[in-house]
Amino acid sequence: MDQLLKDNCRPTVITYTILIEATIIEGGIDEAMKLLDEMLSRGLRPDVCTYNVVVNGMCREGLLDRAFGLLSSISSKGCVAGVSTYNILLRSLLNEGKWEAGESLISDMLDKGCEPSSVTYGTLIRSLCRDGKIDDAENVLKGMKKRGLAPDVYCYDPLISAFCKEGKVNMAIEFVDNMISDGCLPDIVCYHSILASLCKNGHADEALNIFEKLDEVGCPPNADSYNTLFCALWSSGDKIRALGMILEMLSKGIDPNGITYNSLISCLCRDRLVDQAIELLVDMMESRKFQPTVISYNAVILGLCKVRRIIDAIEVLATMNQRGCLPNETTYKVLIQGIGYGGWRNDAMELANSLVNMNAISDYSFNRLNKAFPVYDVHKELAISE
Repeated sequence: MDQLLKDNCRPTVITYTILIEATIIEGGIDEAMKLLDEMLSRGLRPDVCTYNVVVNGMCREGLLDRAFGLLSSISSKGCVAGVSTYNILLRSLLNEGKWEAGESLISDMLDKGCEPSSVTYGTLIRSLCRDGKIDDAENVLKGMKKRGLAPDVYCYDPLISAFCKEGKVNMAIEFVDNMISDGCLPDIVCYHSILASLCKNGHADEALNIFEKLDEVGCPPNADSYNTLFCALWSSGDKIRALGMILEMLSKGIDPNGITYNSLISCLCRDRLVDQAIELLVDMMESRKFQPTVISYNAVILGLCKVRRIIDAIEVLATMNQRGCLPNETTYKVLIQGIGYGGWRNDAMELANSLVNMNAISDYSFNRLNKAFPVYDVHKELAISE
């Protein structure tokens, strides 16, 4: 700013707005407010974009009271808060579950002649669906239409996802049809929710029928869509068509992602094709795009334990640690069971005892393990001997 003044360049509202946003990111609200005061002292009047930046920054830092205080003072400074300002505040209130305050804000907004936008309705619908209030979310959608506003994908997506989570996939499909009738083209998020729900409930063939029409409706599938169908087909025993999904994805130039690799590794290990899974794990290690996660390693460790290759499983655990991927509770649970069932009783005793002392596994998990493998008695033996 000092350099601008030295160069005889007067800062504008836009200049200050950019500086205020950058300051919020770097130094917090208090420094940004000093810039806002400086702006006013120079005779520059902040516009709604400037205030939105500050209000959004306050909301992100959990300073809702200050954000509402700023909203109250905006009009006295010659600026009218727009629907975008109210949307920022509404989203923050609803994210904190403050529904009464949200309703009050909407009333205040309407009293001041500020009409809700599709973003306002979308925010309400998304929050209601998140809180399991699907009927209320539907009513908001209907109210939106009555006010002459056309719902967009942002409004439909959460409802479709909510229906799918509750197993009401037919309702979700009906909503997709309604979207198209309303002139709103569904996106891949809508379809992915439906595909995942159908696959989860054992309707892979129905999911495949929808999947095959995605290109026709102008919504080409992505890697996540292929991953979902691959897992469903493999789990149903149709491994040929499952692998065909991966080949089709590659032929269309769609790059596999970490989930693709993890899905392949998990499915191979489930069918005891552990060596092929290890090859994929090595491919991930050598990849620059994505590295194996704890999910990748756990799947291979579980696969090795299933085929009683305990030493190999321990070597994978060592590699995991060397590469900076920390084991989680699942990793340890799998190893305890693998070592125990593999006949390595003393090693299982030692590992179980160490993990309990380190609080690496919870009491709940420990009790669950005890039902499958008598680790608890082993732990008592060690405790008594100490």
